[in-house]
Amino acid sequence: MHEIIPTVGVILVRENRVLLVRKKNHPRQAYQLPGGQIESGETLEDAAIRELYETTGLTADATQLTVLPNEWHAVIEKSYGTKDFNFKCVLCRAYEGDITETESAAPSWVERSEMQELELAPNTQEAVDVAVGLLT
Repeated sequence: MHEIIPTVGVILVRENRVLLVRKKNHPRQAYQLPGGQIESGETLEDAAIRELYETTGLTADATQLTVLPNEWHAVIEKSYGTKDFNFKCVLCRAYEGDITETESAAPSWVERSEMQELELAPNTQEAVDVAVGLLT
């Protein structure tokens, strides 16, 4: 049976900049949203809060999250093989802390206008566009 891995991305927008991370285990180290796999028994919001903290050091509260209505799909070549991902995103309207590089990820604020020049993980630009639409 073909396994589809459920994942969550967290979108933070501040002054026309988006928080993106470069995960060190990603084969191309493409820029992507903070996030990752949803663990068994975990809600989307719980996974978003956990992944945001694990990849950026920032903390958030579930009351500040808005689940985007879209769901994306991507097949990605990893160092350990090809994986199939379902990708849901949340917009995080408020957070606390300072971004911190971790063993697995290097977060940075990127101007939205510069995103098209970066190598982005699949669906990153589309998810950010949907989230920005919710902010206006």
